[in-house]
Parts: sequence; C-alpha cells; structure tokens
Amino acid sequence: MNKPVTQPIPELKEYLETSQFDKVIDLFEQINSAYRLQQARLETLLDTVNEAICMIDEEDRVLVWNRQAEALYGIKALDIIGQPIDHFFSNLKISTAMKQHQPVVEEYHAPCPETHVLINSRPIMLDGQAVGGISAERDITDLVQLNQKLSQTNREVQSLKKTINTIHSQNDPFSAIYGRGEAIGAAVRLAKRVSATNVPVLLRGESGTGKELFARAIHEASQVNGAFIAINCGAIPANLFESELFGYQPGAFTGADRKGKEGLLEKANGGTLLLDEVGDMPREMQVKLLRTLQEKCLYRVGGNKAIPVDFRVIAATHRNLEDMIRTGEFREDLYYRLNVVSIVLPPLRERLDDLPELLRRGLQYYSALYNKNISKVDPAVMAALVQYQWPGNIRELLNALERLVILTDGDTLSIADLPQALFSPEHVKAEGASQLTGRLPVATAELEREIITRVLEEQSHNKALAAQKLGIPRSTLYYKMQKLGICQ
Repeated sequence: MNKPVTQPIPELKEYLETSQFDKVIDLFEQINSAYRLQQARLETLLDTVNEAICMIDEEDRVLVWNRQAEALYGIKALDIIGQPIDHFFSNLKISTAMKQHQPVVEEYHAPCPETHVLINSRPIMLDGQAVGGISAERDITDLVQLNQKLSQTNREVQSLKKTINTIHSQNDPFSAIYGRGEAIGAAVRLAKRVSATNVPVLLRGESGTGKELFARAIHEASQVNGAFIAINCGAIPANLFESELFGYQPGAFTGADRKGKEGLLEKANGGTLLLDEVGDMPREMQVKLLRTLQEKCLYRVGGNKAIPVDFRVIAATHRNLEDMIRTGEFREDLYYRLNVVSIVLPPLRERLDDLPELLRRGLQYYSALYNKNISKVDPAVMAALVQYQWPGNIRELLNALERLVILTDGDTLSIADLPQALFSPEHVKAEGASQLTGRLPVATAELEREIITRVLEEQSHNKALAAQKLGIPRSTLYYKMQKLGICQ
C-alpha cells in the first residue's frame, strides 16, 4: 500500500502566514491519522478473512497480498507487491475479470500445480474504467485430493466386490439378492428381464435398499465386456463434476495433468455406468449428460474433439424426481431418457418375513470374516429386530449384525449386545405403546410362535419374565399366546 504523507510541502511556508501554516500542518496530521487508521483497519480485515486476497492495478502490478495468500502460495508479500502478477502465475482469473469488466463467481481454478481453489474476482471500476482487480480465493486442495483418493479407493473396492461376487454367484449374479416377498421378487424378475437388453434403468428406493447391488447384478448378467463404473452424484463438488465425468484435455487449465484425464463416461465405454443419487446431479451437468446420451459422444473439458462412447446407463435415487421436475431441480427430458424401465425396491420394514434368512446369511458372512463360531440367536434378538422399523434398511441391518458378531463372546447372539438406542424396549416404548404391540404381528405367525415358545421355555413359563424379555406388556403376551394356540 502507498505510504501516507508525513510532512506538508516545505515550500508552503514561504507563501503562508505562521497561523495559516499551523492550520495546514494540523490538517495534514488529521489526514495522516485518518489514513493510518483506515490502513490498520484494512490490513486487519485482510488478515482476518480465510480467503487469499490479491489486488492488482491496471498494469497488473500487485497492490495487496494478505497472509492467507502468503500461506497458500508460499510467496511473501515483500517479494510480490509492486511486481507484475504474471511473473508468478499464468491463466489469471483476476486479470481476465479486470480486462473483460466481468466478475468471476465461485469458479474452480488451479493457479499452480497441486493447488486447487474456488475464486471470486471483480474488476475495480472508476468512472466506467477498470483501474484494477481484486480476487478472493478459497483453498480446496485438501478436498480435491480427498475426493481423488476416495474415487480411487471406490474403484478398487468395486473391483474387489466384483471379484467376490463372481466367485459366489455361481454364474447367477442375482443369487446375492434374497427375498421371498412379492415386491422384492417382482423387482428381481424385472431386473433379470432388462439385463438381456441395453435399455436405461431407473432404480428407486430408500437408502440402503440395495440399489447398487441390483445395478451390479444387471451389469454382470448382461455379459458386457466393459467395466462397471459407479459414481455418487452427491459426493462430488459441483465445481469438479464436469472434469470428473467428462475428463479434460492436456493443458485445459493450470495445474491439470499434462497428459489429460479420462473421465468416468469414457471409462464406462462398452460397459455400465451407475449414476447413484442422480437427483443430486447439478442441473448444468444434466444438460451435458443428456446430450452425451443422445449423441453417443462427449467432449472433454478444454477439447473440441468428439469422443464416441456407448455404455449402458443405470440411475438410482431415493428422491422423488417427479417433484423435482415440478420445482425445476431436475430436467424432464433427462428423466424420460433415464426412466425407460423403472424398478422399485421395497424397504426392509415391508419385507420382515425375509429377516430370518437375511439374519442367517449376514451371521454366516460376518462369523467367517471375524473368525467366530456363532450358530445360535437369542429369540429376544429376533423379537427386537422384528419390532424395529429399519430406516437404514439392509445397510443398517448388516451394520447391526456386524456389531453383534464383533461383540459376541460365545456361540449365541445376545440382546445385551444390540445398540440400545435403536432396539431396546425402552426405545420402542418411547415411541408409544400402540407401536410396540403393532410391530410384532408383522412377523409371520410361525416366527411369532417360535419366538414366544422359546422365550417361555427359557423363563420356565414365567409369563412376567417372558413378557419383559420380549419387550411387550404381559397382557399382550397372554393375547398372543391365545391367538397362536400356545399352551398356557
């Protein structure tokens, strides 16, 4: 910043009387004091904000460079202030904003290798002329690197899962999907039918209902040679979405890989692309994806060459896309492109008859994984599982089973090891006694009879103790015993 005037011009004394000169000195001191105060406030403000702040003049010379900018780029203010900024950086958004008289808002930028920022920049206007520019840059390098690591880890995990599923599927990719109910059975039958085609599929269901499991089974049953590429549309920052999905050309932006990067759509060529949580896709990317699906070609970021692609697209969502269309959040034309065949997956609370077999399969898997020999289940555990509503569906059930297997010391799963906040009688009662007695009958009559009979035997037919272990009132136990024909 420019230094304040500390002394009035000496020659003024020759033209002014002493009293007038003293007034001029006082005025200069007031101006100087006000300037120093404003300068201190501005410097404190610049060093308080989290963003890296840079200001340039009309000749691109650096005027302001705060501490956050020093930390982000490793360049001291003393070394850069007064110097042309293009001596340090290229492809500058701040210069572009100044010369084009246009602001830059929340734009992704890589000003130097291994540095990623979101930049806001505006020209400094005076009498209709740009006399400089200012930028504020937020460091997102850690977020970008974490996303890259997560993407790589996800690809490795998906590859490992495919290998495991291939070993266990015995040429039937749908064998990993279990269900006796009509809803889940209808979903499997429809998925098998569409797997023989290449039509887009929209999988709909709550989180944890197995949408990715269905997508992978459809892919593996289709016998395509390409890869199964899954992308979670809600896990990628909007500013990085385009380069992740479509890739970029060499030199597309500062800091880009010199060899360019292949996007996920190219990697899915000849295979299957799963767009998980497609309702979270940025609207501007919906337009570009639709064009790719229609024209079967794409353009990398920074490129003008059409790259042909042909893949099967499967979309998955737990959101109401029809409502999103009405509110303008999701494009109707993309919806119809993705929703050629819709498969609805039922929540676990609507298929509780499958719980015993799901429990057996999960118990078998986690017992082998943790080298345990668990072969029995406390009836009270099954009663608690049946009563619970499972908002997290199959994913939550598997999480609970893994916890049980890890915490169990003997050969029997015990209710004492259940997550108390979810499954304990106190939790159920807190929701209301009507819900307590209204959940248990959802299980099959055979399951209820088996649970109640075994608990009665364990408690030497003491009704009070049995009701307490089942987590239901004694009057409800008597009613169920009479209804199910259990001897008093």
